[in-house]
Amino acid sequence: QRYRIDITDGGGDPWLFYVGTSTGSGSLVNVNTITHNEFVATSTTTYLRFSSPAVDSSQVLIDNISVQLADADRSVNNKGLIVNGTITRSPVATGADLVAYSGFSTGNYLEQPYNSALDFGTGDFCVMGWFKTSTVAQAIFTRAIVGWTSGTRMQVQLNASGYFKYFGSAATLGASTRNLADGVWHHWVLRRSSGITSAFIDGVQIDTTSDTDNLTASGAVVRVGNQQISGGYTSGVTSALLRISATAPTASQIKKIYEDEKVLFQENAACTLYGASDAVTALAHDPDTGLLHVGTSAGRSVFQGLRRVANTTTAVGTAISAVDGLIAEE
Repeated sequence: QRYRIDITDGGGDPWLFYVGTSTGSGSLVNVNTITHNEFVATSTTTYLRFSSPAVDSSQVLIDNISVQLADADRSVNNKGLIVNGTITRSPVATGADLVAYSGFSTGNYLEQPYNSALDFGTGDFCVMGWFKTSTVAQAIFTRAIVGWTSGTRMQVQLNASGYFKYFGSAATLGASTRNLADGVWHHWVLRRSSGITSAFIDGVQIDTTSDTDNLTASGAVVRVGNQQISGGYTSGVTSALLRISATAPTASQIKKIYEDEKVLFQENAACTLYGASDAVTALAHDPDTGLLHVGTSAGRSVFQGLRRVANTTTAVGTAISAVDGLIAEE
């Protein structure tokens, strides 16, 4: 869940005193931020309390308090995407652990409110993810002010021919003649490095252009599955593993990301720790086989790259040793 409030009047700064499971508990989130944040509800009723700091005698009016379902931000930033309407989350393939998001339309999409960390200015950035669709003219990712007609934007889409396209404030790219609306999974990357923006599909660069766009836009929001732009596309794509960064990976790193992740889109591909616990008790990398062994109270999970290829069901206590396929644990 994600809460959000608006400050409508006054010069003081209210505190979010707590978010908790009772009227005197801040058990669910421990942060004094006033405009938005995330928490995981653990009971039927959750309490949010706002208070003015004792050192501040000003009165503050707040309005439009809302709590909405959200998809978690898996990074340290903890600024996830709000679920507008109803979004479907389902495995990327039969029996696979990795999930994807679909069911997008005019009223059903994911949105992140304005986040100053995404004001990249003229600096480096990278946005990437996976999608599949059988329909052309699709929205994939957009950052712009709602109702955008001109000015700053980051708009990633498939055009009416199914070609991958990027529209910035001035820079555009995507000179591909490949129709990607073919019903199979594709990895996409939009990267700007030292003033050059490039697009990659399935680990291969398809276009590049000089780019000095200033991407700082106060009030801009991120949307997945819909566009803030008047008359813009909505989306029939299925989307997975979306991420954004103020750094620019190299072409070889992008190729490796594609190769490492594509195995997760196969039937029955496992990518999570075995069992219900995510508390790691021991860890070992076998330099001969290249396998990573991860112990928890549920057993030992064996990973080849990002994919779990085997597991045991005996709890691992404090240590694992792995050499040339020989495993010792306690």
